[in-house]
Amino acid sequence: MSRLSNLSNRFFQPSQLRENWTATISDHVIDLAWSPDGKYIAAASVLGPVTIFEGHRRAIIHAFKGHEFGTMSIAWRPDSKVLASAGQDGKIRLWDMKSGEATHSLDGGAEWVEHLSWSGGEKPILASAAGRKLKLWNAVGDLVREYPDHQSTIAGFQWRPRVRQLASIAYGGVTLWDPQQSEAVRRLEWQGSSLVIVWSPDGKHIATGDQDSTVHFWIMATGEDLQMTGYPTKVRELSWDA
Repeated sequence: MSRLSNLSNRFFQPSQLRENWTATISDHVIDLAWSPDGKYIAAASVLGPVTIFEGHRRAIIHAFKGHEFGTMSIAWRPDSKVLASAGQDGKIRLWDMKSGEATHSLDGGAEWVEHLSWSGGEKPILASAAGRKLKLWNAVGDLVREYPDHQSTIAGFQWRPRVRQLASIAYGGVTLWDPQQSEAVRRLEWQGSSLVIVWSPDGKHIATGDQDSTVHFWIMATGEDLQMTGYPTKVRELSWDA
């Protein structure tokens, strides 16, 4: 069982955070995402169901079946009209917020699909990662690109701010992809395993949180890499100052 809380902080001071509402769902929440327009909160549960709440109150707008064997990731299309979900049935589903129905069921290319992310722009692209396989889809679910398999399991990816370019991580470093090209456009080598990747807001740097308790940085203009050490455990979360 999981408890969801909506907190407000009008003056951006931690001491003044207050709870607006609380909702409980009968399973562990594996992914949580605000819609880009701020109207909805989507909560994906381990067993599969995806619940859509109104952002300003606790009302449930939709309760999607999700995925057999469990949902693993959710991602809102930039216009907030469609939610993409991925799960352990190897499928990606596009859910329409108006009808509450799944309009497309896409083949992720492996037994389970672990990661999803929409690009920005007028014609958004959905990236999906399933094992070593990376695929790109357009806004209505047509396959745009299927790339050669990574050398190991894809641990994560993120779209580059201001540029339609995707960075993915797997053992051995970071790979950059352009939707207009069928091969990788750049490779940033590092002999290690990364768990999370984050672009700086200006798109000039990449940071990865790593299995060996370090944070790795790359300067995109030069390819130079830097490393921060001293963390007590694996680095699983990163965030840049805006």
